[in-house]
Amino acid sequence: MATRALYPTSYDEESRIWSGMSKAPFYDPDCSVGAVFFNAMKNWPSQTVLINHNDGRKVTNAEMRQLATRLALYLKKEKLTHNDVVGIIGVTSTYLAPLITACFFNTTPFHSVALNKEASTIKALYTLTKPKIMFCDAADYEFIKEVTKEWTPKFVILTGRVEGVTSIEDLLKPTVEEHFYQPLPLAVNGDQTALILCSSGTSGPPKAVALSHKHVTRIAPFCNSSDVILTSATLAWATGFITIAISLIYGVQKVIFDGPFNAEEFISMIKQYNATILVLSPWQTYELFNHPLATEEAFAKLRVIFITGGWISTKILQYGQSLMKQCLIVSSYGTTETGAITANIDHSHNDTVNNVGRIFPGMRLKIIDDEGNALPHNKVGEVLIDIGSKWKGYVGLAADTEETLKDGWINLGDLGYINDDNNLILVDRKKDLLKYKSNHYWPTEIELIIAELPEVLNACVVGIDDPRYGDAAGALVIKKPGTAITEQHIIDHVANRLVVEYKQLHSGVKFVDTLPMNTNGKLLRSEAKQVFLKGLN
Repeated sequence: MATRALYPTSYDEESRIWSGMSKAPFYDPDCSVGAVFFNAMKNWPSQTVLINHNDGRKVTNAEMRQLATRLALYLKKEKLTHNDVVGIIGVTSTYLAPLITACFFNTTPFHSVALNKEASTIKALYTLTKPKIMFCDAADYEFIKEVTKEWTPKFVILTGRVEGVTSIEDLLKPTVEEHFYQPLPLAVNGDQTALILCSSGTSGPPKAVALSHKHVTRIAPFCNSSDVILTSATLAWATGFITIAISLIYGVQKVIFDGPFNAEEFISMIKQYNATILVLSPWQTYELFNHPLATEEAFAKLRVIFITGGWISTKILQYGQSLMKQCLIVSSYGTTETGAITANIDHSHNDTVNNVGRIFPGMRLKIIDDEGNALPHNKVGEVLIDIGSKWKGYVGLAADTEETLKDGWINLGDLGYINDDNNLILVDRKKDLLKYKSNHYWPTEIELIIAELPEVLNACVVGIDDPRYGDAAGALVIKKPGTAITEQHIIDHVANRLVVEYKQLHSGVKFVDTLPMNTNGKLLRSEAKQVFLKGLN
Protein backbone atom coordinates (compact mmCIF):
# COMPACT_ATOMS: atom_id res chain seq x y z
CA MET A 1 0.00 0.00 0.00
CA ALA A 2 1.43 3.37 -1.04
CA THR A 3 2.34 5.76 1.72
CA ARG A 4 2.59 9.51 2.06
CA ALA A 5 6.17 10.69 2.34
CA LEU A 6 8.03 13.79 3.41
CA TYR A 7 10.66 13.17 0.72
CA PRO A 8 10.83 10.70 -2.18
CA THR A 9 13.23 7.75 -2.16
CA SER A 10 14.63 6.19 -5.33
CA TYR A 11 16.11 2.72 -5.83
CA ASP A 12 18.88 1.62 -8.17
CA GLU A 13 18.22 -2.01 -8.98
CA GLU A 14 21.73 -2.71 -10.25
CA SER A 15 23.63 -1.39 -7.22
CA ARG A 16 20.78 -2.08 -4.77
CA ILE A 17 21.19 1.35 -3.24
CA TRP A 18 18.33 3.56 -2.03
CA SER A 19 18.81 7.33 -2.29
CA GLY A 20 17.09 10.40 -0.96
CA MET A 21 16.44 13.22 -3.42
CA SER A 22 19.53 15.12 -4.58
CA LYS A 23 20.41 18.07 -2.42
CA ALA A 24 22.25 21.13 -3.68
CA PRO A 25 24.28 22.85 -0.94
CA PHE A 26 22.85 26.08 0.47
CA TYR A 27 26.34 27.30 1.31
CA ASP A 28 29.87 26.87 0.01
CA PRO A 29 30.89 23.40 1.26
CA ASP A 30 34.11 24.93 2.60
CA CYS A 31 32.33 27.71 4.48
CA SER A 32 32.54 27.65 8.28
CA VAL A 33 29.47 27.26 10.47
CA GLY A 34 30.60 30.48 12.15
CA ALA A 35 30.40 32.45 8.91
CA VAL A 36 26.93 31.05 8.18
CA PHE A 37 25.66 31.98 11.66
CA PHE A 38 27.35 35.41 11.56
CA ASN A 39 25.82 36.46 8.24
CA ALA A 40 22.37 35.06 9.04
CA MET A 41 22.22 36.97 12.33
CA LYS A 42 23.47 40.13 10.63
CA ASN A 43 20.69 39.98 8.03
CA TRP A 44 17.84 39.91 10.58
CA PRO A 45 19.19 41.76 13.63
CA SER A 46 15.86 42.43 15.35
CA GLN A 47 14.55 38.85 15.11
CA THR A 48 14.18 37.16 18.51
CA VAL A 49 15.92 33.78 18.37
CA LEU A 50 16.00 32.73 22.02
CA ILE A 51 13.52 32.93 24.89
CA ASN A 52 14.50 31.69 28.35
CA HIS A 53 11.34 30.41 30.01
CA ASN A 54 12.94 30.34 33.46
CA ASP A 55 13.78 34.05 33.67
CA GLY A 56 11.87 35.52 30.75
CA ARG A 57 14.97 36.85 28.97
CA LYS A 58 14.77 37.28 25.21
CA VAL A 59 17.77 37.46 22.90
CA THR A 60 17.69 38.92 19.38
CA ASN A 61 20.02 38.07 16.52
CA ALA A 62 21.93 41.31 17.10
CA GLU A 63 22.39 40.50 20.79
CA MET A 64 23.35 36.90 20.04
CA ARG A 65 26.00 38.02 17.55
CA GLN A 66 27.37 40.57 20.02
CA LEU A 67 27.60 38.07 22.87
CA ALA A 68 29.19 35.45 20.62
CA THR A 69 31.71 37.95 19.25
CA ARG A 70 32.88 38.92 22.74
CA LEU A 71 33.28 35.27 23.71
CA ALA A 72 35.12 34.54 20.45
CA LEU A 73 37.55 37.37 21.22
CA TYR A 74 38.21 35.69 24.58
CA LEU A 75 38.97 32.37 22.85
CA LYS A 76 41.30 34.22 20.49
CA LYS A 77 43.02 35.91 23.44
CA GLU A 78 43.57 32.47 24.99
CA LYS A 79 45.22 31.42 21.70
CA LEU A 80 42.74 28.63 20.98
CA THR A 81 42.72 27.35 17.40
CA HIS A 82 40.97 24.70 15.33
CA ASN A 83 43.35 22.15 16.86
CA ASP A 84 42.07 22.79 20.40
CA VAL A 85 38.80 21.85 22.12
CA VAL A 86 36.41 23.73 24.41
CA GLY A 87 34.54 21.59 26.95
CA ILE A 88 30.91 22.43 27.79
CA ILE A 89 28.90 20.70 30.51
CA GLY A 90 25.98 22.37 32.23
CA VAL A 91 22.27 22.97 32.51
CA THR A 92 20.35 24.74 29.76
CA SER A 93 20.99 28.47 30.12
CA THR A 94 20.98 31.70 28.11
CA TYR A 95 24.70 31.81 27.40
CA LEU A 96 25.06 28.32 25.91
CA ALA A 97 23.97 29.36 22.40
CA PRO A 98 26.31 32.40 22.30
CA LEU A 99 29.13 30.19 23.60
CA ILE A 100 28.88 27.53 20.91
CA THR A 101 28.47 30.28 18.31
CA ALA A 102 31.72 31.82 19.60
CA CYS A 103 33.43 28.46 19.16
CA PHE A 104 32.22 28.35 15.56
CA PHE A 105 33.40 31.96 15.00
CA ASN A 106 36.87 30.94 16.23
CA THR A 107 36.71 27.55 14.43
CA THR A 108 37.49 25.84 17.74
CA PRO A 109 35.47 22.63 18.22
CA PHE A 110 33.44 22.27 21.40
CA HIS A 111 32.76 18.99 23.20
CA SER A 112 29.45 18.82 25.04
CA VAL A 113 28.71 16.06 27.56
CA ALA A 114 25.48 15.33 29.46
CA LEU A 115 25.52 16.02 33.19
CA ASN A 116 23.46 12.90 33.91
CA LYS A 117 26.33 10.62 32.96
CA GLU A 118 28.41 9.05 35.71
CA ALA A 119 31.74 10.52 36.84
CA SER A 120 33.79 7.73 35.24
CA THR A 121 32.01 8.25 31.91
CA ILE A 122 32.47 12.03 31.96
CA LYS A 123 36.14 11.59 32.78
CA ALA A 124 36.65 9.04 30.01
CA LEU A 125 34.96 11.26 27.43
CA TYR A 126 36.88 14.40 28.28
CA THR A 127 40.14 12.45 28.52
CA LEU A 128 39.70 11.74 24.80
CA THR A 129 39.52 15.44 23.86
CA LYS A 130 41.31 17.17 26.79
CA PRO A 131 39.62 20.59 26.49
CA LYS A 132 41.89 23.57 27.16
CA ILE A 133 38.97 25.50 28.67
CA MET A 134 36.01 23.97 30.54
CA PHE A 135 32.72 25.85 30.79
CA CYS A 136 30.54 24.48 33.61
CA ASP A 137 28.05 25.60 36.27
CA ALA A 138 29.12 26.70 39.73
CA ALA A 139 27.18 23.78 41.25
CA ASP A 140 29.37 21.28 39.35
CA TYR A 141 32.71 23.09 39.43
CA GLU A 142 34.42 20.95 42.08
CA PHE A 143 33.16 17.74 40.47
CA ILE A 144 34.32 18.69 36.96
CA LYS A 145 37.61 20.03 38.31
CA GLU A 146 38.25 16.63 39.89
CA VAL A 147 37.51 14.58 36.76
CA THR A 148 39.70 16.83 34.57
CA LYS A 149 42.62 17.24 36.99
CA GLU A 150 44.98 15.19 34.81
CA TRP A 151 45.34 18.03 32.31
CA THR A 152 44.21 21.03 34.46
CA PRO A 153 42.13 23.07 32.00
CA LYS A 154 41.10 26.66 32.64
CA PHE A 155 37.55 27.07 33.99
CA VAL A 156 34.77 29.51 33.18
CA ILE A 157 31.49 29.40 35.13
CA LEU A 158 28.25 29.41 33.10
CA THR A 159 25.70 29.88 35.90
CA GLY A 160 26.30 30.95 39.48
CA ARG A 161 29.62 32.16 40.90
CA VAL A 162 32.76 30.53 42.29
CA GLU A 163 35.20 32.74 44.14
CA GLY A 164 38.42 33.18 42.21
CA VAL A 165 37.05 31.59 39.01
CA THR A 166 36.11 33.55 35.88
CA SER A 167 32.39 33.86 35.16
CA ILE A 168 31.13 33.95 31.59
CA GLU A 169 29.57 37.33 32.39
CA ASP A 170 33.08 38.66 33.06
CA LEU A 171 33.86 37.97 29.40
CA LEU A 172 30.91 39.91 28.00
CA LYS A 173 32.14 43.45 28.54
CA PRO A 174 32.15 45.74 25.46
CA THR A 175 35.36 45.95 23.42
CA VAL A 176 36.55 48.09 20.52
CA GLU A 177 37.52 45.00 18.50
CA GLU A 178 33.97 43.64 18.39
CA HIS A 179 32.88 46.35 15.93
CA PHE A 180 35.35 45.08 13.31
CA TYR A 181 35.23 41.38 14.10
CA GLN A 182 34.85 38.73 11.40
CA PRO A 183 34.71 34.96 12.00
CA LEU A 184 37.89 33.06 11.16
CA PRO A 185 37.99 31.13 7.88
CA LEU A 186 38.51 27.38 8.02
CA ALA A 187 42.16 26.39 8.20
CA VAL A 188 41.61 23.27 6.08
CA ASN A 189 38.18 22.84 4.45
CA GLY A 190 34.57 21.96 5.21
CA ASP A 191 35.60 18.55 6.53
CA GLN A 192 37.26 20.28 9.48
CA THR A 193 35.81 19.28 12.88
CA ALA A 194 33.14 21.74 14.05
CA LEU A 195 31.87 20.06 17.21
CA ILE A 196 32.03 16.87 19.25
CA LEU A 197 28.95 15.22 20.72
CA CYS A 198 28.56 11.97 22.62
CA SER A 199 27.13 8.70 21.46
CA SER A 200 26.97 5.36 23.24
CA GLY A 201 27.99 3.46 20.13
CA THR A 202 26.94 -0.12 19.53
CA SER A 203 28.47 -1.50 22.72
CA GLY A 204 30.58 -0.35 25.62
CA PRO A 205 30.85 3.20 26.94
CA PRO A 206 29.85 6.39 25.07
CA LYS A 207 32.17 7.69 22.36
CA ALA A 208 33.11 11.22 21.31
CA VAL A 209 31.67 11.77 17.82
CA ALA A 210 33.34 14.43 15.66
CA LEU A 211 31.08 16.29 13.21
CA SER A 212 32.27 18.54 10.39
CA HIS A 213 31.37 22.09 9.37
CA LYS A 214 30.02 20.73 6.08
CA HIS A 215 27.74 18.35 7.98
CA VAL A 216 26.21 21.18 10.03
CA THR A 217 25.65 23.58 7.12
CA ARG A 218 23.66 20.86 5.29
CA ILE A 219 20.85 20.92 7.90
CA ALA A 220 17.54 20.99 6.03
CA PRO A 221 15.39 24.17 6.28
CA PHE A 222 12.12 22.65 7.51
CA CYS A 223 11.07 25.88 9.25
CA ASN A 224 11.12 29.66 8.92
CA SER A 225 11.41 32.84 11.00
CA SER A 226 7.73 32.77 11.99
CA ASP A 227 8.14 29.43 13.78
CA VAL A 228 8.64 28.84 17.50
CA ILE A 229 10.55 25.68 18.44
CA LEU A 230 10.20 23.94 21.81
CA THR A 231 12.21 20.98 23.09
CA SER A 232 13.71 19.74 26.33
CA ALA A 233 16.75 18.32 24.51
CA THR A 234 19.97 19.77 25.90
CA LEU A 235 23.16 20.73 24.08
CA ALA A 236 24.62 17.32 24.95
CA TRP A 237 22.13 15.65 22.58
CA ALA A 238 22.28 15.95 18.79
CA THR A 239 18.66 17.16 18.71
CA GLY A 240 19.48 19.88 21.23
CA PHE A 241 22.34 21.16 19.10
CA ILE A 242 20.39 20.90 15.84
CA THR A 243 17.55 23.05 17.19
CA ILE A 244 20.08 25.74 18.17
CA ALA A 245 21.64 25.60 14.70
CA ILE A 246 18.22 25.84 13.03
CA SER A 247 17.35 28.79 15.23
CA LEU A 248 20.45 30.75 14.25
CA ILE A 249 20.58 29.81 10.55
CA TYR A 250 16.90 30.38 9.82
CA GLY A 251 15.90 32.92 12.47
CA VAL A 252 13.56 30.58 14.35
CA GLN A 253 12.57 31.47 17.91
CA LYS A 254 13.72 28.75 20.30
CA VAL A 255 12.25 28.49 23.80
CA ILE A 256 14.68 27.06 26.36
CA PHE A 257 14.12 25.94 29.92
CA ASP A 258 16.14 24.26 32.65
CA GLY A 259 14.61 21.23 34.31
CA PRO A 260 13.23 17.77 33.54
CA PHE A 261 10.45 17.20 31.04
CA ASN A 262 6.98 17.51 32.56
CA ALA A 263 4.01 17.05 30.23
CA GLU A 264 1.73 19.48 32.05
CA GLU A 265 4.35 22.24 32.11
CA PHE A 266 5.25 21.50 28.50
CA ILE A 267 1.64 21.93 27.39
CA SER A 268 1.52 25.21 29.29
CA MET A 269 4.62 26.42 27.40
CA ILE A 270 3.16 25.29 24.07
CA LYS A 271 0.20 27.57 24.69
CA GLN A 272 2.15 30.44 26.27
CA TYR A 273 4.63 30.78 23.40
CA ASN A 274 2.35 29.62 20.56
CA ALA A 275 4.85 26.90 19.71
CA THR A 276 4.70 25.65 16.14
CA ILE A 277 7.45 22.99 16.20
CA LEU A 278 8.17 20.38 18.88
CA VAL A 279 11.15 18.01 19.06
CA LEU A 280 10.44 15.05 21.33
CA SER A 281 11.73 11.63 22.32
CA PRO A 282 9.29 8.69 22.15
CA TRP A 283 8.64 8.54 25.91
CA GLN A 284 7.99 12.29 26.02
CA THR A 285 5.55 11.90 23.13
CA TYR A 286 3.70 9.18 25.00
CA GLU A 287 3.34 11.32 28.13
CA LEU A 288 2.40 14.45 26.17
CA PHE A 289 -0.25 12.86 23.94
CA ASN A 290 -1.84 10.97 26.84
CA HIS A 291 -2.00 13.88 29.27
CA PRO A 292 -5.51 15.06 30.25
CA LEU A 293 -4.61 18.59 29.08
CA ALA A 294 -3.66 17.35 25.60
CA THR A 295 -6.51 18.75 23.52
CA GLU A 296 -7.07 20.05 20.01
CA GLU A 297 -7.25 23.56 21.43
CA ALA A 298 -3.94 23.24 23.32
CA PHE A 299 -2.16 21.98 20.19
CA ALA A 300 -3.92 24.24 17.68
CA LYS A 301 -0.80 26.20 16.66
CA LEU A 302 1.47 23.19 16.17
CA ARG A 303 2.71 22.70 12.63
CA VAL A 304 5.40 20.01 12.93
CA ILE A 305 6.34 17.49 15.64
CA PHE A 306 9.63 15.62 15.24
CA ILE A 307 9.94 12.40 17.24
CA THR A 308 13.34 10.76 17.32
CA GLY A 309 15.48 8.62 19.59
CA GLY A 310 13.82 5.22 19.59
CA TRP A 311 10.79 3.06 18.94
CA ILE A 312 7.25 4.45 19.26
CA SER A 313 3.96 2.63 18.71
CA THR A 314 1.81 3.45 15.70
CA LYS A 315 -1.26 3.70 17.97
CA ILE A 316 0.30 6.61 19.87
CA LEU A 317 1.12 8.39 16.61
CA GLN A 318 -2.41 7.81 15.31
CA TYR A 319 -3.91 9.19 18.51
CA GLY A 320 -1.70 12.27 18.30
CA GLN A 321 -2.70 12.80 14.68
CA SER A 322 -6.38 12.67 15.69
CA LEU A 323 -5.71 15.56 18.09
CA MET A 324 -3.69 17.55 15.54
CA LYS A 325 -5.11 17.05 12.08
CA GLN A 326 -3.29 20.17 10.87
CA CYS A 327 0.09 19.04 12.20
CA LEU A 328 2.78 16.98 10.49
CA ILE A 329 3.87 14.30 12.96
CA VAL A 330 7.28 13.04 11.87
CA SER A 331 8.72 9.85 13.33
CA SER A 332 12.40 10.00 12.44
CA TYR A 333 15.34 7.62 12.53
CA GLY A 334 18.70 9.23 13.15
CA THR A 335 21.91 8.98 15.12
CA THR A 336 24.56 11.31 16.52
CA GLU A 337 26.98 9.98 13.91
CA THR A 338 24.72 10.61 10.92
CA GLY A 339 22.04 13.11 11.81
CA ALA A 340 18.51 12.43 10.56
CA ILE A 341 18.39 9.47 8.17
CA THR A 342 14.71 8.77 7.47
CA ALA A 343 11.31 10.24 8.28
CA ASN A 344 7.84 8.71 8.42
CA ILE A 345 4.75 10.94 8.24
CA ASP A 346 2.16 8.29 7.33
CA HIS A 347 0.76 6.58 10.41
CA SER A 348 -2.44 5.24 8.85
CA HIS A 349 -1.48 1.61 8.21
CA ASN A 350 -1.62 0.08 11.71
CA ASP A 351 2.00 -1.00 11.36
CA THR A 352 3.13 -3.77 13.64
CA VAL A 353 6.69 -3.11 12.49
CA ASN A 354 9.01 -0.20 13.23
CA ASN A 355 8.44 1.78 10.03
CA VAL A 356 10.77 4.79 10.09
CA GLY A 357 9.93 6.04 6.62
CA ARG A 358 11.86 7.30 3.64
CA ILE A 359 15.33 8.73 3.25
CA PHE A 360 16.27 12.36 3.86
CA PRO A 361 17.73 14.35 0.94
CA GLY A 362 21.43 13.82 0.32
CA MET A 363 21.52 10.44 2.11
CA ARG A 364 21.90 6.91 0.73
CA LEU A 365 21.18 3.50 2.27
CA LYS A 366 21.93 -0.08 1.46
CA ILE A 367 21.15 -3.31 3.28
CA ILE A 368 23.84 -5.99 3.41
CA ASP A 369 23.99 -9.62 4.50
CA ASP A 370 26.69 -11.22 6.67
CA GLU A 371 28.99 -11.55 3.63
CA GLY A 372 28.65 -7.88 2.69
CA ASN A 373 26.36 -8.47 -0.29
CA ALA A 374 23.77 -5.77 -1.02
CA LEU A 375 20.21 -7.02 -0.54
CA PRO A 376 17.02 -6.13 -2.47
CA HIS A 377 13.64 -5.09 -1.07
CA ASN A 378 12.18 -6.98 1.91
CA LYS A 379 15.42 -8.76 2.88
CA VAL A 380 16.68 -8.17 6.43
CA GLY A 381 20.31 -7.18 6.89
CA GLU A 382 22.57 -4.55 8.39
CA VAL A 383 21.69 -0.96 7.51
CA LEU A 384 24.57 1.01 5.95
CA ILE A 385 24.39 4.79 5.67
CA ASP A 386 26.12 7.29 3.38
CA ILE A 387 25.62 10.81 4.79
CA GLY A 388 26.82 12.59 1.65
CA SER A 389 29.88 14.11 3.30
CA LYS A 390 33.02 12.88 5.02
CA TRP A 391 32.35 11.31 8.42
CA LYS A 392 34.92 12.39 11.01
CA GLY A 393 34.61 9.31 13.22
CA TYR A 394 35.24 8.81 16.93
CA VAL A 395 37.85 11.01 18.58
CA GLY A 396 40.81 9.02 19.85
CA LEU A 397 39.30 5.70 18.79
CA ALA A 398 40.77 4.86 15.40
CA ALA A 399 39.90 1.16 15.61
CA ASP A 400 36.24 1.87 16.40
CA THR A 401 36.09 4.40 13.57
CA GLU A 402 37.56 1.91 11.11
CA GLU A 403 35.14 -0.79 12.24
CA THR A 404 32.15 1.54 11.84
CA LEU A 405 33.16 3.09 8.51
CA LYS A 406 33.55 0.63 5.65
CA ASP A 407 34.18 1.90 2.12
CA GLY A 408 32.55 5.22 2.97
CA TRP A 409 29.43 3.62 4.50
CA ILE A 410 28.58 3.98 8.18
CA ASN A 411 27.51 0.74 9.88
CA LEU A 412 26.03 1.25 13.35
CA GLY A 413 24.77 -2.30 13.73
CA ASP A 414 21.08 -1.67 13.07
CA LEU A 415 19.16 -4.47 11.37
CA GLY A 416 16.35 -3.70 8.96
CA TYR A 417 14.94 -3.90 5.47
CA ILE A 418 13.33 -1.62 2.89
CA ASN A 419 9.77 -2.52 1.95
CA ASP A 420 8.06 -2.21 -1.43
CA ASP A 421 7.16 1.44 -0.71
CA ASN A 422 10.84 2.26 -0.09
CA ASN A 423 10.25 2.72 3.63
CA LEU A 424 12.98 1.57 6.02
CA ILE A 425 11.77 -0.98 8.57
CA LEU A 426 14.02 -1.43 11.61
CA VAL A 427 13.73 -4.91 13.10
CA ASP A 428 16.27 -4.78 15.91
CA ARG A 429 18.13 -2.26 18.02
CA LYS A 430 21.79 -1.37 17.73
CA LYS A 431 24.08 -4.17 18.83
CA ASP A 432 23.30 -4.57 22.51
CA LEU A 433 22.55 -0.85 22.94
CA LEU A 434 19.37 0.04 24.81
CA LYS A 435 17.70 3.34 25.65
CA TYR A 436 15.35 4.29 28.49
CA LYS A 437 13.93 7.83 28.84
CA SER A 438 16.43 9.08 26.22
CA ASN A 439 19.40 7.66 28.19
CA HIS A 440 21.58 4.97 26.66
CA TYR A 441 22.72 1.96 28.63
CA TRP A 442 24.34 -1.32 27.71
CA PRO A 443 23.15 -4.61 29.21
CA THR A 444 26.63 -5.97 29.90
CA GLU A 445 27.15 -3.49 32.72
CA ILE A 446 23.98 -4.63 34.50
CA GLU A 447 24.85 -8.29 33.88
CA LEU A 448 28.22 -7.82 35.57
CA ILE A 449 26.52 -6.26 38.59
CA ILE A 450 24.09 -9.19 38.85
CA ALA A 451 27.00 -11.62 38.53
CA GLU A 452 28.52 -10.15 41.70
CA LEU A 453 25.91 -12.07 43.68
CA PRO A 454 27.33 -15.43 44.82
CA GLU A 455 23.98 -17.15 44.23
CA VAL A 456 24.02 -16.27 40.50
CA LEU A 457 25.56 -18.48 37.81
CA ASN A 458 24.76 -16.36 34.76
CA ALA A 459 22.51 -13.54 33.61
CA CYS A 460 21.29 -11.91 30.43
CA VAL A 461 19.73 -8.44 30.39
CA VAL A 462 17.26 -7.52 27.66
CA GLY A 463 15.23 -4.44 26.82
CA ILE A 464 11.46 -4.89 26.97
CA ASP A 465 9.46 -2.43 24.88
CA ASP A 466 7.74 0.14 27.10
CA PRO A 467 5.49 2.43 25.00
CA ARG A 468 6.22 5.30 27.39
CA TYR A 469 9.94 5.17 28.07
CA GLY A 470 11.65 2.83 25.60
CA ASP A 471 13.71 -0.19 26.63
CA ALA A 472 12.85 -1.24 30.19
CA ALA A 473 15.60 -3.57 31.41
CA GLY A 474 14.69 -7.10 32.45
CA ALA A 475 17.02 -9.92 33.48
CA LEU A 476 17.03 -13.65 32.81
CA VAL A 477 19.01 -15.23 35.65
CA ILE A 478 20.38 -18.73 36.25
CA LYS A 479 20.77 -19.22 39.98
CA LYS A 480 22.98 -21.76 41.68
CA PRO A 481 21.16 -24.97 42.65
CA GLY A 482 19.94 -24.99 46.21
CA THR A 483 20.12 -21.21 46.70
CA ALA A 484 17.11 -19.19 47.78
CA ILE A 485 17.85 -15.85 46.13
CA THR A 486 14.71 -13.93 45.14
CA GLU A 487 13.86 -11.71 42.20
CA GLN A 488 13.54 -8.72 44.53
CA HIS A 489 16.99 -9.33 46.00
CA ILE A 490 18.52 -9.03 42.53
CA ILE A 491 16.48 -5.92 41.73
CA ASP A 492 17.60 -4.31 44.99
CA HIS A 493 21.25 -5.24 44.40
CA VAL A 494 21.23 -3.53 41.00
CA ALA A 495 19.52 -0.48 42.51
CA ASN A 496 22.22 -0.21 45.17
CA ARG A 497 25.09 -0.57 42.71
CA LEU A 498 23.72 1.51 39.82
CA VAL A 499 22.07 4.62 41.17
CA VAL A 500 20.77 6.09 37.90
CA GLU A 501 17.11 5.39 37.13
CA TYR A 502 17.56 4.29 33.51
CA LYS A 503 19.77 1.31 34.48
CA GLN A 504 17.23 -0.23 36.86
CA LEU A 505 15.47 -3.55 36.24
CA HIS A 506 12.13 -1.93 35.46
CA SER A 507 10.85 -5.13 33.79
CA GLY A 508 11.94 -7.34 36.67
CA VAL A 509 13.77 -10.68 36.88
CA LYS A 510 12.89 -14.12 35.51
CA PHE A 511 14.70 -17.28 36.67
CA VAL A 512 15.62 -19.79 33.94
CA ASP A 513 17.60 -23.03 33.68
CA THR A 514 19.55 -22.04 30.55
CA LEU A 515 20.29 -18.97 28.45
CA PRO A 516 20.10 -18.97 24.64
CA MET A 517 23.63 -18.95 23.20
CA ASN A 518 25.31 -19.63 19.87
CA THR A 519 28.02 -22.22 19.31
CA ASN A 520 30.68 -19.74 20.39
CA GLY A 521 28.97 -19.19 23.74
CA LYS A 522 27.76 -15.71 22.83
CA LEU A 523 24.43 -14.67 24.31
CA LEU A 524 21.63 -14.44 21.76
CA ARG A 525 19.81 -11.40 23.06
CA SER A 526 16.97 -11.47 20.55
CA GLU A 527 16.09 -15.02 21.60
CA ALA A 528 16.61 -14.15 25.26
CA LYS A 529 14.11 -11.33 24.89
CA GLN A 530 11.51 -13.76 23.56
CA VAL A 531 12.17 -16.10 26.50
CA PHE A 532 11.63 -13.20 28.89
CA LEU A 533 8.41 -12.14 27.15
CA LYS A 534 7.03 -15.70 27.36
CA GLY A 535 7.68 -15.58 31.10
CA LEU A 536 5.45 -12.51 31.34
CA ASN A 537 2.47 -14.29 29.84
